[in-house]
Amino acid sequence: MDESPHESTGQLELKRKEDQSSSHSHGVTETSIVSERELSRELGFKEALSIGLGGTIGGGVFSVLGIAAGFAGPAAILSFAFGGVLALLIGYSYAKLALRFQSAGGSYTFAKEAFGRYFGGAFGWLLWTGYLTSCSLYAYTFGAFFAHMVLPEGSPHANLVSAVFAAVLIILSTIINLVGVKETGKSQNIIVLIKVIILVGFVAITIPAVIKNIIDPDITYLKPFFADAEGNKLNIVTGLAMAVVGTSILFVAFEGMELIPNASEEIQNPEKNIPRSIYGTVIIATIIYILVAFTALGGTDYTIFASDPEKAEYALAIAATPILGAAGFIIVSIGALFSTASAFNASLFGSSRMTYVMARDRIFPQFFQTVSKKSRVPFISILTISGITLIFTLVLDLAQIAQLASSIFLILFAIISLSSLVLRKKIKANFIIPLLGFIMALSLLGIFIWHLINQVKQDDTNARVTLILLPILIVVMIIGSIVTIKLQERSKKVSA
Repeated sequence: MDESPHESTGQLELKRKEDQSSSHSHGVTETSIVSERELSRELGFKEALSIGLGGTIGGGVFSVLGIAAGFAGPAAILSFAFGGVLALLIGYSYAKLALRFQSAGGSYTFAKEAFGRYFGGAFGWLLWTGYLTSCSLYAYTFGAFFAHMVLPEGSPHANLVSAVFAAVLIILSTIINLVGVKETGKSQNIIVLIKVIILVGFVAITIPAVIKNIIDPDITYLKPFFADAEGNKLNIVTGLAMAVVGTSILFVAFEGMELIPNASEEIQNPEKNIPRSIYGTVIIATIIYILVAFTALGGTDYTIFASDPEKAEYALAIAATPILGAAGFIIVSIGALFSTASAFNASLFGSSRMTYVMARDRIFPQFFQTVSKKSRVPFISILTISGITLIFTLVLDLAQIAQLASSIFLILFAIISLSSLVLRKKIKANFIIPLLGFIMALSLLGIFIWHLINQVKQDDTNARVTLILLPILIVVMIIGSIVTIKLQERSKKVSA
């Protein structure tokens, strides 16, 4: 297997001895993922960027766009811009932390290093739940686009077909991830390239028509820019506030950058490729999001997404229809299928690696760290995540999944920024950038909770379910991590 260009054989041997010494000093023999190279460095910059973009340009722009537009109106374009700014601030913390602590545990490892094992364990469990919800978002969106592409509108079989093809995506991605790291990277390169071509092509073809719509005084698309769900004009202050709320709703669309640190043990030349791939993911995704949102909302009446939430599930395909006709609906739907497939593939890859490390650190049950001797992948982690994701996808609906995913990742990203502040001397980080990331993420979370409470007052069932599930999940994750750690410690004492 390949070694990092910056690690000599002697250094690897030294690491191996240090890890073994440290493990024996705690009365347990434990294999380090770094020292033993159970995971191999086979991912270059293109593969790392593909993992980031694959997990980022997925359900966000294709389905969450409709949810955000139904609330913030045309100002949802700004929602993506605001999200990109926050993602860059958080990406700075990720780049610094990932270089100092190269581990497949990613965010979990960073929180553990900053706040200790118990907090890190609770954080890891919550992050694991965040991965499950984001994977469910991508699978759900894949199924919804496929069903609406092959069935006539209003078909009574749409939900069944959607569920079937969501399950097909989960099964196929599971098989790809089980085959091996190099195959996962190659598949990501192909899928990401196709979906970027489709999205860029969509923008290039539709933008002239959108500009014509803006000039035409009789067409009200994007006019007024700051408006409520019914199209009524809002003042700038209120409109900007709605755009910020929109950012809190769709922030899961920037989750993909978090997957790159999970692959840090498998990325070649990490000192160079990790920061480049993180920043590249955020910048490329933000530009594409803004352009796609601009052309989509400039070509259709966004109020239909608020009046008919089911249409929000395939908002971009609907937006393409007035300009490109039936062909536009099909082309965008195909792009959505590739996008959500790659997003699911990347999220499954990253979450399985983090689960592996948490099991190695005795935060998760030990059997999760089992690695296939042939493909060198944590196959039990992959199979478990896929199975639970399938249940989430079949039980919850799009709004519930998106709301849970966004709220969980806002919590997680705030903690990552705080971890960067705590460890800033070790990772040689700037003080201001992580602080701004922490304040902005926490503020967005507060705004999002406020939004959910207001929605509950308006008898929104999805918001009510989210407000009930979110604290329950947090409490369950905290209790689960503490109980697991205690049981593992007791078992260790008995075996000693």
